[in-house]
Amino acid sequence: MTLKQLIHSDIEAWARVWKSKPSASFVFYYCGLRATLLYRISHALWKSRVPLLPGMLFRLNITLHGLDVPPCTPIGPGLYIPHPVGTVLSAERIGANVTFISGITVGMRGEAEFPVIDDGVFVGAGARILGKVHVGADAKIGANAVVLKDVPAGATAVGVPARILGNSAQKVAA
Repeated sequence: MTLKQLIHSDIEAWARVWKSKPSASFVFYYCGLRATLLYRISHALWKSRVPLLPGMLFRLNITLHGLDVPPCTPIGPGLYIPHPVGTVLSAERIGANVTFISGITVGMRGEAEFPVIDDGVFVGAGARILGKVHVGADAKIGANAVVLKDVPAGATAVGVPARILGNSAQKVAA
């Protein structure tokens, strides 16, 4: 997707959540959207191999919005981060239409191996997803969960360390 298409998809995600018509004013009202757009620009510059600027925008995003997403992290369209402060997203790949609520850490655990998060995943406030784990499509990660093992598609993971809830484990098996 082009940068313009990615930005449009992110604004559309905000419009869906807030059940309103998408507009440029979203950028002024919502710091999470501004943080997402700064990430999108830094990632596009990184992909184009522009020197220095991606890193500068990355640091600016941390300073202005508290969102720590390295420019090299690929994230699909429709990203929704309503409260970016304290959120760190260092993943091998993050899919489309993913929601990160607030104060989330996605990153390595001991070794330089990073999580993969598929499309449609919801991650609750304060959650941690660490190491070489795979979070399947449409999974839900509960608030403050610590995910150290794979989460199947459609499952709900909660707790420290995270475990799959009974009903969602049955749905996944079916």
